[in-house]
Amino acid sequence: MRINMVSIGSTGDVRPYVLLGSELKRRGHEVTIVAFGKFEQMARDAGLGFSPLAGDVMELMERIMKPGVNGAAFLHQVEKALGKIAPVLLNDLLRAFDGAELMICNFFGSMYYSVAEKYGIPVVQTQFFPMDMNDETPISSAPFLKLGKAWNRTSYRLGYLLIHLLERRYLTDWRRENGMTVPPVHDGPDYALLGHPVPVIYAMSPLVLPRPKNWNEHIHMSGFWQDETEQPFTPDKGLADFLAAGEPPVYIGFGSMVSGNMDKTFAIVTRAVTASGLRVVLDKGWGGGTLANLPNVYILEGFTPHSWLFPRMRAVVHHGGAGTTAAGLRAGKPTLVIPFGGDQPFWGSRVYAMGCGPKPIRRENLTVRRMTKALVELVNRAAYRDAAAQMGARLQQEHGILTAADIVEQEVRGWR
Repeated sequence: MRINMVSIGSTGDVRPYVLLGSELKRRGHEVTIVAFGKFEQMARDAGLGFSPLAGDVMELMERIMKPGVNGAAFLHQVEKALGKIAPVLLNDLLRAFDGAELMICNFFGSMYYSVAEKYGIPVVQTQFFPMDMNDETPISSAPFLKLGKAWNRTSYRLGYLLIHLLERRYLTDWRRENGMTVPPVHDGPDYALLGHPVPVIYAMSPLVLPRPKNWNEHIHMSGFWQDETEQPFTPDKGLADFLAAGEPPVYIGFGSMVSGNMDKTFAIVTRAVTASGLRVVLDKGWGGGTLANLPNVYILEGFTPHSWLFPRMRAVVHHGGAGTTAAGLRAGKPTLVIPFGGDQPFWGSRVYAMGCGPKPIRRENLTVRRMTKALVELVNRAAYRDAAAQMGARLQQEHGILTAADIVEQEVRGWR
């Protein structure tokens, strides 16, 4: 089967698709990754096909992942940013899916569904954070107000109303030009195409968020999508020497975050690290500029697999991306989340609720004093170490990629 997997997003959005795509390829399917051009090498290295989308992923991330922007403001930023590139993006998607037999897509459903509808092909939707109504949590982009079940359910209705209203700005004309009707605005996800319910796979562990009772049979939880294979990796000599020179360090990194004043963020981090006296591996990621050289800090540049690095760490500090959070928990490491926006506050709240780390510090509230205190607490509190180790041992028993691939094949058979 010719499977095209489309992801509009950053490394944390594309890499899970490469992992799932590799498993589907191993099972005999022809897999193509459809993403921003920055990720072509990642796909090619895995032996997968690649079809590029127009646009600059770093510019997109800077537009939508602004510190402190959550709720309706975040959804508005996402749709506004997409609206600027939508005409070209839709044409790229039409080109990419010509001849495909299955679409696997992430969050931006209506745009993808329109292309799948045009070609008459089935869709499997994936989610990396809660986007289906439930009593336990609000929609992931919503502020984490503790207003109970009623607010949690209402947040999804309001969120989807806003999403669909904003999508109409760039989808209405395109659908009409391509001979399709314009669906009415409604307060839930689409999850239906060509008279068939769209299956949804959550790349999340029920150990971290128990499956909500009201989700229907077409919504699955596979477990986290992590690289479970022992891929050969040789660190550069500097990193190897640093790891061998003392006790395990703390990892600090913010992945693909480029919004806000990243120089200020890293300045706070380096001052807090100095005050704490900890050994640290500091990952420059996409947003790291010129970083100060400190004797107890190794500055990490380029790609180092979290699956190799995190087990060698004492604890991890990061922005709270879904994949990074999963990697830290699976490695059994105490975790401090410094969320910038989007779904990151959700992951920070889950880490804290499970007792695997301190209360998250939102990026806009980060200070040297707060981070120093949190770092010391992170490495010294035995309860965090115990909870994280127990969670890691349980997560290592899950096989999210294999489960997700099984679900894809099972659900697609149901379309035929």
